[in-house]
Amino acid sequence: MRETQPFLSLSDNPYESLPDPWNFQRLKRLAPSLSCDVLSAIQRKARQWKRWLVTLALLACLLAITFHSKTDLPPVKPVDTVDAPPVPDYSVKPIAYIFPQYYPFPENDKIWGANFTEWNNVFQVTHNSLGLETIRPAESVGYYNGLDFSTRQRQGKFLLESGFYGAVYHHYWFAGKPVMDGVIQAMLADGEPNTPFMLNWANEPWTARWDGLDSSKTFIAQDYGSVEDWRKHFDWLLPFFRHPKYIRSEGRIQFLVYKPSHMGDLGPHMFAAWRQWALDEGLGGLDVIETRWRIAGDKWNQAIPDAMNEFPPHLGDVDGSRHSLTNRASRIYHRGTLVCWDSTPRHINDGQGAPQPFCHPKSFQQFIVRMLQRIKEDPNPRGAENFLFVQSLNEWGEGNALEPSKQFGDGYGRAMKKALEISNGRHLWPDQRLKATLQRTLELNGPENPPLDVCVLVRTDGRHGVSSTFNLPTMLGSLIGQKNQQWKAIVFQAVTALPGIEELLYQISDPRVKLVTTPGGLRDENNATDWAISQLNISDPNHCGSAKYLLITNGDKLYEPNAFNTVIGAKGTLLGMNIESRLSVWNSQNSSHILWEDRCRRLPIIPKLCTSAPPTSGPLDLSATFVSLPHLLRKRTIVSQLVSGFANSSLEWDWVSPLSDECHVLDNPSYTGCTRMGTFWLDSPVYSETGCYTTPEFQANFGSRITEFDLEGFRRSETATCLKYTKRKYCSIVSCENTTSSGF
Repeated sequence: MRETQPFLSLSDNPYESLPDPWNFQRLKRLAPSLSCDVLSAIQRKARQWKRWLVTLALLACLLAITFHSKTDLPPVKPVDTVDAPPVPDYSVKPIAYIFPQYYPFPENDKIWGANFTEWNNVFQVTHNSLGLETIRPAESVGYYNGLDFSTRQRQGKFLLESGFYGAVYHHYWFAGKPVMDGVIQAMLADGEPNTPFMLNWANEPWTARWDGLDSSKTFIAQDYGSVEDWRKHFDWLLPFFRHPKYIRSEGRIQFLVYKPSHMGDLGPHMFAAWRQWALDEGLGGLDVIETRWRIAGDKWNQAIPDAMNEFPPHLGDVDGSRHSLTNRASRIYHRGTLVCWDSTPRHINDGQGAPQPFCHPKSFQQFIVRMLQRIKEDPNPRGAENFLFVQSLNEWGEGNALEPSKQFGDGYGRAMKKALEISNGRHLWPDQRLKATLQRTLELNGPENPPLDVCVLVRTDGRHGVSSTFNLPTMLGSLIGQKNQQWKAIVFQAVTALPGIEELLYQISDPRVKLVTTPGGLRDENNATDWAISQLNISDPNHCGSAKYLLITNGDKLYEPNAFNTVIGAKGTLLGMNIESRLSVWNSQNSSHILWEDRCRRLPIIPKLCTSAPPTSGPLDLSATFVSLPHLLRKRTIVSQLVSGFANSSLEWDWVSPLSDECHVLDNPSYTGCTRMGTFWLDSPVYSETGCYTTPEFQANFGSRITEFDLEGFRRSETATCLKYTKRKYCSIVSCENTTSSGF
């Protein structure tokens, strides 16, 4: 076989293997008259041109191949771009539960007697075990029939005027048929209440104790049946699901189940079937919102839910101040709270009624504000709804009613509306926080940013988490609310760790607040503070260390909006602030010798609850003192010296008292700070008892003595911010003959 010559050889000169028409012998034959020197010169030039021609030929081939490959491909059509559908903005939709047991129906007649309604329970009792009058409907509400058109119309109007988005009706289904469905059937027929709505399947059995737990006496048992039974239930629900006002989220029907754990292993399968049938029926899908219970080891709680919701007191307790503290338990999570709690009417015979003694519209308003803040800090993914479930519009048998009452009028409705207004003006959604953070960062790094006035060192620890009344997020929020915005803050954990501190600071989303990690081996908070001061960068104009004044404080203080104005134009090395504390409140008058009648009512109008404490009268209160930062660094003064060594003239510090009586700092505890946090102040003649309390804290300290306090007076007050002893008990502690009028 003939051997094929390669196109290019592997020699150093690839052109040597090509045919050479310009060899010397051929040129001699073509031009015999030319000399050998001339012929040699022609040969050299020809070979150079040959190399250039071969190179050009190769390049031409490559271009031809490229052009040919492109022209053989089909023409590229432009891709049609599709814009994603717009995602709805974040929002909170408050939803109130409606309890339907206010009309006679056969099952109740059989169990309790003819014409029984919830009003029968309410009628039979006037006071609870604490001596407080049980909550009763106002005259404008009356003891209504829940089927009446005018009643349902009034309820819908009340909800909308109070800021609610809609209602959730308790729905009952036993043994293949509905029970107590008259109210929702009436709503379906005539449209009242004229609000968006959803249904909550109250799926536990009916028992004598009204809580589904008394298995010794069950009136109507719950049986979930087979797939055919599930379909029958679903078909019965279809007219409600198809209603134009039925509530959806991301296009899907929202359906609550009160006690999913009672369904056992059938629950996931039933709900999967319902989701499929919802798609088959053209409803766009269905989400089951499971009510969250605290049941240890509950197998059903381990399943992945579509969504979850809170329903106090099953999660948490009856104290609304605690309801914003629970952590998210699912990707879609809806928070919930209650109005009040007094189940005395439901437990006339067994004495198991549990009254919450400190219910009041004003404290409810504070709880709702904090709940709205928590929702906005940690909302559901954008596009999904954020429902706030409030229990209840009309659970009169449990003392838990938004509707106007004899005791509070329409106070709870007005409180709800006011809370929404406050939150709208105060709290930001994540997208708003991100935008504000970036804008603030640009301002801080911009050439127009003025010098810092205050560098704040915030010492925090495990006592300052969100479960505490006075906590780190609230403290930092008081810094952000300053009228003088020329400050930066460094947060550090002085002694013990604060779990989740990184997330807490992320929720604050202010670039002026930085977290630093202290090294191990620091003895105490003063030692940790000295370390933090040593880390300040005084040469960087954008660093905290460039500030005129240093404020050393703790994570449980609050600062009034005018506090940082104190340093504007100031010259002293120590600038004092006015602080309100338990001691200043006690010392504002001779608190052990005040008339019983003046207790509590004196506090909002005492002209000077705040005082300035010059360091000559005791240790320097760093949280109420602006310290000249350049002077501190120049003198190399450590914190312990600053606190206790002011009297030493060698330190060369000068104290400047506040120029006004206005308050700058609220200590933990303080009466004013207490009122802002939704807790109440105990105005006691005993100093150690005086202070700020949540309901659980008060019951832990005084539970066995609770009837010694003026609970009725607390309820009648306009603000629900202060509690005192009954007059009889007060005079047994303090001789009333030796008390004096406060002049109020």
